[in-house]
Formats: sequence, structure tokens, C-alpha cells
Amino acid sequence: MPAPLPPLRSQLLLALLFGVAGLLLNALRLEIFFSVDVIFGSVFVMLVILRAGVGPAVAAALIAGSTTVVLWNHPWALVVFACEAFMVGWLVRRRAWDLLVADIAFWAVLGAPLVWLFYHQALHIDAQGTVLIILKQAVNGIINTLLAYLIHLAWRAWRNPKGVARPAFRSVVFVTMVSLVTFPALIYLTAFVRHEARQGEQDLVRRSAGLDLVARQALQTWIGDRHQSVAALASLAARPDPRREDLQRAVEAIRTAMPAFKRVGVLDVHADIIAFSPLVDDLGHPSLGRNLADRPYIPVLRESLSPQVSDVVMDRVGRPEPIVLLLVPVVRNGRYDGCCVGAVDAKQIQEVLAIVAGSVDAWLTLLDRSGHVISSTRKDLARMSAFTPSPGERRPLAERVWHVIPPARPGRSTMQRWGESIILREGILSPQLPWTVVLESPLAPLNGDLARITIQGLSTLLLLILLTIALAYLLSRRFTRAIARLEEATRAFPEHLGETPGTDLVLAPSRIAEIQHLNDRFQQMTHALRVSFRELNNLKDTLELRVATRTGELQTALDTIKTLHGIIPICASCKKIRDDQGSWNQLETYISQHTEADFSHGICPDCAKRLHPELRRREPDG
Repeated sequence: MPAPLPPLRSQLLLALLFGVAGLLLNALRLEIFFSVDVIFGSVFVMLVILRAGVGPAVAAALIAGSTTVVLWNHPWALVVFACEAFMVGWLVRRRAWDLLVADIAFWAVLGAPLVWLFYHQALHIDAQGTVLIILKQAVNGIINTLLAYLIHLAWRAWRNPKGVARPAFRSVVFVTMVSLVTFPALIYLTAFVRHEARQGEQDLVRRSAGLDLVARQALQTWIGDRHQSVAALASLAARPDPRREDLQRAVEAIRTAMPAFKRVGVLDVHADIIAFSPLVDDLGHPSLGRNLADRPYIPVLRESLSPQVSDVVMDRVGRPEPIVLLLVPVVRNGRYDGCCVGAVDAKQIQEVLAIVAGSVDAWLTLLDRSGHVISSTRKDLARMSAFTPSPGERRPLAERVWHVIPPARPGRSTMQRWGESIILREGILSPQLPWTVVLESPLAPLNGDLARITIQGLSTLLLLILLTIALAYLLSRRFTRAIARLEEATRAFPEHLGETPGTDLVLAPSRIAEIQHLNDRFQQMTHALRVSFRELNNLKDTLELRVATRTGELQTALDTIKTLHGIIPICASCKKIRDDQGSWNQLETYISQHTEADFSHGICPDCAKRLHPELRRREPDG
């Protein structure tokens, strides 16, 4: 099957050209799902094996496989592809193996262990991901070898270069049968997994939208209920001449009923505390009578006369902790007359987020207007810390929804980056409270589901390819067996051409109509050839006698011709001719005896005028 090796310079040129072609073809990868790609550059490497040998094939594999260093962010695939080129080339060129069988042997014996070593041990990809890569690369390699096989057969059939045999019909049948099963199966698997990936991504987006809605409603309700309690306290404080004892009992009742409040208090128009719970802070300092005029929310309430919710701030009463203040001004006769304050511990908001996110695999983070973390279910985000968006590539999926892929890092494959990617959604809590709810859903569960589906599909495809190869091998031999028998009979027929009648070649009957018709026509042809051969033999046996007889006849004719063409003695007066015996014969008698000519008598005009002048006078004038 392989072509004779060209000169060394042609080998190097072929390795360079085909290597670059493989590099460009690798860039046009077929993505099954997130970063799981089928590449076709090794088609050219297999062609180099068939046309130039092992060394140029390894060089072409290194050139073509260099694309994977960029695509997959590691060099190990390049090493595997170089080993594939070396082992397959050695088996094909040195051991005369079939190209497809040699590639299957490589992935079974060496390729799979190398992928496990490099991907599982060196890159620390989990077992499921490594099995996926083993199956994908094995199927990919076999398909590329099959493509190279097809191209090589087509090239041999079309160009038929000198010194290279034409493709065998058995090889054509074998490759055609395997191709008709393999390529449609690969296309179907790719389309199916892609559909599942799109469907899974859309499901993630829908689930994130539902979770975002639930989180915003829960937070609005939770904050609204507590804000309403502070508003009720402000309504009590706005009554004419409220008693401080009544206000004190009210703040204590609110704090008892809603433990989320760390502190609740009432301030007069000068920002002096006139009712507060607890009366003593956690540092032992009394709360009543303290002036809070320096707080930044006091001027805002004086100006707006409307309820406010602060950003996350550090508590300045007692031990410093992040809190959120729920503020309601006390308005009497349309004028500012103090305010009511409820300090909510940010930890309590985190409990709400944890309850919402507890049933799903996602992280919820609540940010204030300035982008600082109020609370989050992520352990790495501290309250009041500045929230930094997840770094990496962002693929927009919907409004304010992105697929975020982490940036490349040394020692992390592209597949691992996709496994660490997230679906990011950002939404405003409410128009009245423009806090931001950040929802992060990891893509790892979807990747795991797609990996399981793809492993099942690739396993089925690989088993189907192997079964098809075995079946195609058997069927191609069976289909071509009758043709091989005809070829053998044709080769042996000249040796049996002269056998006696009744010894015609008998071919085994075929179950295929066309083959049986061909057998029948061949037997008819051999019978007709035998009859013609026997007639020729019979003709040959009588040929010498017939040739001798004909030669004698020709010699006699030749002698006769020579006699007539010699010097013939003729009488000058009567024109008689003397023969060999000395007798004088009439001219017409002599010619009749020596030729096949006959004579008819007449008279010429001159003789007629001389012998019969009276006939001339009877003719009319002109």
C-alpha cells in the first residue's frame, strides 16, 4: 500500500508542506462541546507516512501538532501525536501493517496509557475527564487515518503514478463500508452533544433567572418587613408629645420581635438618642443621650424627609462590625423632627442568601451602591470588601448574563478552564433600593453531565467503528472472493486451453446475481475459446499440405508466366508459333494452351477494306 520512498530532499519538502497544511487544518477544529475538539491535522501526517516514511511523518506531526499547544494550553498532545506518527509509521513501513490497523494498535497499546499519564498525572485532570480525552483522541486518530486512507486510494486511482499499484477493489469496498458508518455516526454524535450543551446552557440561564427572582423577592420582603417596623416606630414618635417611656418600650419590643436588629433607636431633632435598645452597648457604654449629629445620614433625612437604607457601613456604636442602617425620618407638621434607626447585622442578610441558594449549586452576593459586599454565600468574600468581577473571557448569553471563562494559567488545560467557568448574572434589587444581586452558577455540573454523555457516545462510536472494521473486512473478502476466483481462473486458463473437450473450468456458484452472471459469461467465453483453439489446431495440421499444393500451383503458374514472357518464335508471314517440340501452331491455339484466355473472331477495318472492298462501297455517305 505505501508508495516507494522519494529522494531525501522530496521527503523533507513533503514533511514541511504537509505539516503546515496539518497545522492550518487543526485550527479549523470541530468542537463537540466546551473545549472538547476534534482536529484533522493528522490526516496529512498519515499521508506523509504512506508517501515519505517515518522520519518525515514525525517532523510533520510536530509541525501540525504545535497548534494544540495554543488550543489546549499544554504540550502533551503534541508528544502523543509525535509518538503516534513514529509507531504507526514504523509498523506500516517496517512491518508492512495496514495503516488503519496500525493506528488502532497504537491507541490500544501506547496512546491510551500516554494520555492517562500526561493528562491525569501531569495536568491533574480527574478520571472522568481523562477517560473522555482518551476516547476522543482515539476516535479522532482512527477517523483521521480513515480519511488519509480514502485520500490515498483516490490519489492512486486517479493519478496511477509509475511504480504504484492501482487500489484493490477489496480495499475500496472495505474503506467505503467503514466510512459510511463512521462519518455519519460522528456527525450525529457531535450534533447531539452540541444540542445537549446548548440546552444545558439555556437551562442554567433559566435557573439563574428564577433564582435571581427568588433572591430579590426574599431580600425585598425581608428588608421591607424590618423597614416597616422602623416606620411604625417613627409614626409613634411623630405623635404629639410622645412619652419617652413609651418609645423605649417600643424599641425594645421591636428588637425582641426581630433579632436581625442589632440596635434600634429614636433620635430627636438634634440627633440626641432619646430611646435605644440595648441601653448599654457591647463595650459597656450607655446609649441614651449620645449625640449622632456627625452621622452622614442625618443631612440626607433632613433634606429628603423619606425613608432610607444605607450602604454597608462600619458600626460606630460598640464593637465595629459591618451593619446596614434602616432609617425613617420623624416628620411633624411637615418638618423634620428626628429619626428612627434600625441597625441590621449583615450576617442576618447572609442567612437569607444562604436559605435561597441552599437548594441549588450557586453563590449569591449582595452589593451596595458603591460595589462593596453587604453579604455573600462565597467564603472568600468578606463583608465590606470591594467586589471584583470574575476575571477571564466573557461570553454574553442574555441581558446582564455572561459565561465567564477563567484566564489561561500555566499547567491548566483549556478543558480545565471551561470546567472552572461560571454563569454570571447581575440584577438590581429594586428601583427604590439599587443594590446589586450577583448570582454565580458554576458550569462544572453541566460539564460533568456533558462529559458522561460524550463518554457514552464515544464509547459506542469506538465500538461501532471496531465492529464495522471487522465486518467490513469479512464482507470485503467475501465480496471479492468470487472476483479473486475469476482472476485465478483467468491466470490459469492459458495452461488448460488445449485440454480435451469436457474439461471446461467449473466455477463455484455465487449467491449474488451479478457475480453469477459474470461466472456464466466467463464459462461461455472459455468454451468458445476452446472450440476456436481446436479449429486452429486442426487447421494447423493440414496447413503444410495445403501450402505445398498451393506452392506447386503457384510454381506452375509462374513457369507459365515465364514462358509467355520469354522469346516466342513466330512466323513472319503466317504468324504461327513454334512450340518446344518444334511444331508450328496457330497463334490462338498456342495462347489457349498456355493461358486461360479464350478467343472470339472478328475482322478489323483494314482487313475488311482489303478483303471485302464491296462492303465499303455499300456504306452510305457521311
